[in-house]
Amino acid sequence: MSTGAPGRPVAAVRAAATGRPAPRRDGPRLPRGARRTLNCVHAVISTAWLGAHAAVVVLLAIGLAADTPERAGTGYGAAEMLMTGFTRPAGFAALATGLLLAVTTPWGLFRHYWVFGKLLLTAALVVGGNLSLTPAVRAMAAATEGGTVLPPSDERLALLVPLCVSLGFLVAATVLSLLKPFGRVRWRQPG
Repeated sequence: MSTGAPGRPVAAVRAAATGRPAPRRDGPRLPRGARRTLNCVHAVISTAWLGAHAAVVVLLAIGLAADTPERAGTGYGAAEMLMTGFTRPAGFAALATGLLLAVTTPWGLFRHYWVFGKLLLTAALVVGGNLSLTPAVRAMAAATEGGTVLPPSDERLALLVPLCVSLGFLVAATVLSLLKPFGRVRWRQPG
């Protein structure tokens, strides 16, 4: 622990100088090297998840614009492989590393609005993506497999729109982690 005065932690010295209370250090803390490594892993996984999700949206747009069943089947088949093979595990990994960072760093899980917002967005994406979007993409890939049937365009569009919304959620989570807006959560004291 670094000290700002003989025997006093820097946070305590800063708190005394500014009149603000020192930040709480509840719960387990990671050493600096482990925290940085975990933060890098989380950033890489989250960025890859965003990129793969954008690729799925592009593949679904190709399937929507396709004029032949073969082209639609190719786009939907590739989207299904990417959704099941990468975006699903990346979503779980991003959620797990984000939770681990939240509970082992001073940011905390419920101390800052941006952390809580990211948690809600990520949880919604993991649950929504795994429970509804991935099976829907899988069903469309199965329907177009072999290139003999071209589903109606309204069905293809109905698949693309929620994935565009979820891509917007991923972009919003990224913006929250970069800008860290809204400050700290102010909990009222009872009484």
